[in-house]
Amino acid sequence: MKRDTKIVLAFLAAIPTFILSASAFCSWAIASGASMRWRLLFRTMCHGRIERCLELFGTPMPICARCTGIYLGLLAGLFAFPLIRMLRERVMRVVALIAIVPLGLDGVTQLLGFRESVNPLRVATGVIAGLAFGLWILSAVERRGEPMFTAS
Repeated sequence: MKRDTKIVLAFLAAIPTFILSASAFCSWAIASGASMRWRLLFRTMCHGRIERCLELFGTPMPICARCTGIYLGLLAGLFAFPLIRMLRERVMRVVALIAIVPLGLDGVTQLLGFRESVNPLRVATGVIAGLAFGLWILSAVERRGEPMFTAS
């Protein structure tokens, strides 16, 4: 794996790791008696509606199930990349775009009132999208500078 790819991997992995860790700490603090107002710190990145959040320590996490899935999937994609780094950026771009379709359908059909989504589905669609985007980002960095087409 190229040096630039390793740097991007480390930087990008730090973001969801920090957010998930802070979310878990916030849940623990609230379960231990802290004010529910601590959840407000996460409102800049997620709506955090209690009925759409997973429970941790018997308390709703401050980020929703879908965002939790996206962050978990992104981490999985980033750490899976070294095992399958022969991925082509162009292919992964298409895969990432396809991977957001289930997430979008779930969110839009719920928003329009056609149905109510459930947390396991929110997590699953988030993980799929996050995984694909993690792989896409690193494949783009790893293949940067390589010709897109090769002469046969």
